Amino acid sequence: MHEGMHEGMHEGMREGHRLKSRARSEGGVAIVIAIFTLMLISVVGTALILMAGTESAIKGNYKSAMHAFYDAKAGLEEGRGRLFWPNPNIPNPVANCVLPAPGAIVPWNRVCYIVNPSSNEVVNPLDLSATNPYADTEYQQEWGIKVTDATVQVQQPFITSTSVIPNAGVGGTDIAGPLYKWVRITPRTESSAKLDVDGDGDSTDPNPLFYDGIQQLVSGGNPVPNAAQVFTVTALAMTPYGSRRIVQYTVAPSAFASALATFPSALTLDGNGVSFKGPGQQGSGNSGNSNNACTSGNSGHSGSSSVFQIVGNDMDAPSGIPAIGYTNSSDGTSISSAATPSTNYLSPQSIPNVGLLTLPPMLQTPSGLDRLVQSITQNADLVLNPSSGAADQTSLPSAMSAQNPVIVVVNGDFNLHGYGTGYGLLLVTGKLDYDPDASWNGVILVIGKGVFTSTKMGLGVIKGGVFVAQTLDSSGHLLPDPNLGNASFTQTGGGCGIQYSSNWVKQIQGLMTYQVLSFREIDQTIR
Repeated sequence: MHEGMHEGMHEGMREGHRLKSRARSEGGVAIVIAIFTLMLISVVGTALILMAGTESAIKGNYKSAMHAFYDAKAGLEEGRGRLFWPNPNIPNPVANCVLPAPGAIVPWNRVCYIVNPSSNEVVNPLDLSATNPYADTEYQQEWGIKVTDATVQVQQPFITSTSVIPNAGVGGTDIAGPLYKWVRITPRTESSAKLDVDGDGDSTDPNPLFYDGIQQLVSGGNPVPNAAQVFTVTALAMTPYGSRRIVQYTVAPSAFASALATFPSALTLDGNGVSFKGPGQQGSGNSGNSNNACTSGNSGHSGSSSVFQIVGNDMDAPSGIPAIGYTNSSDGTSISSAATPSTNYLSPQSIPNVGLLTLPPMLQTPSGLDRLVQSITQNADLVLNPSSGAADQTSLPSAMSAQNPVIVVVNGDFNLHGYGTGYGLLLVTGKLDYDPDASWNGVILVIGKGVFTSTKMGLGVIKGGVFVAQTLDSSGHLLPDPNLGNASFTQTGGGCGIQYSSNWVKQIQGLMTYQVLSFREIDQTIR
């Protein structure tokens, strides 16, 4: 019995030892697991911290790079805006730096810089030393010679940018504009563009390129008729964090400026089988209007009578153009017979009152004129799309004035009525109904249906020029190239007619900035 008791006690002690040993073993495993878990959490936490730091760095780098990109793009826009010298709102134009007298050509080696230094900073793109972050080494990549080469005509002093945003800060203070550093403007050539424009197998032609509103053309060293010279605008921007971007535009005057650099006639009837009908009133035959009331514009009443005239004599200079111009020789007889008495249709001496015109290629086909319409629409201050009926003068911007001419495009019919005066470029794709109580200073284009009609009396006047062409069929579809339709001009009432004004044509050109033909960003990897 005692032996059994001892045996049981020993067995219980052994079991207790086993339990204690198991507990100690399990406790050690738990500690190992806890330590491993803490290490895993630490690793994950460290990875998350590093990932967050990396993402912040990537975000910062991206933000800096995009800041530099848009700063450089702003530099392109300033350079493009300054190129268009007729615009009176562009300060410090580059006309004297790059652009020659009208009819001349900018040589391939002419260079103009606009610099935009920060306070107490010097920006000198001609310093090509390795320590100058603003060195223009890109010029050599394009032209094969350094910008400091003796043959390169760098216009100095540099133009300093005025890119500040007035009254935009706290309390109406000025704040700095985009942080681009310089803008370079140069003529574009086959050689600099590395492009065979004329398809002759040679892309090394150093002669400047021109643009006729449809395509780029090699100049051969002389200005190309009815085309405008092409320029390259390059901009460099750097942020305080070291991001650097160079971007580039290829630009040319707008389609309007290229195609209508000089207005062809006071009234231009473009197309085939065009029709003209005038009131046939007797005029005095002088070089201006025979009715003094016409000089005051729209001061008459709706029932007032005046001598209707189309005057090609330039009211701003001792020169001028034909009173009426047409493009198809077969239309000459019918227009001349309707433009009577001849004393109502006045042109400068030695220029016919009704004359045959040769227009730029863009103005000779429906597709070319449609591109002109699209180009103007993209630059318009106001685009009207009347859903039914016709829009009228009440839709015109109230802020337009002689100092603030505007571009208005009407995709449809338009009634230019009332006693007010409009200023700017009016483009109508439908029928234009004109009440000569109204006046317009600028250019009127009726391109689409090509119908200009006026049947009322008044003392209003159009100062500038009028252009009429039919590019759409009766269903509103574009006519097939190459033939235009039958443009129509009817004036059976009164009014003071159309007086050609070169000043107003220039002001309208000033509303149309240089158009962008291409854009690219230049790779900044080490070459």
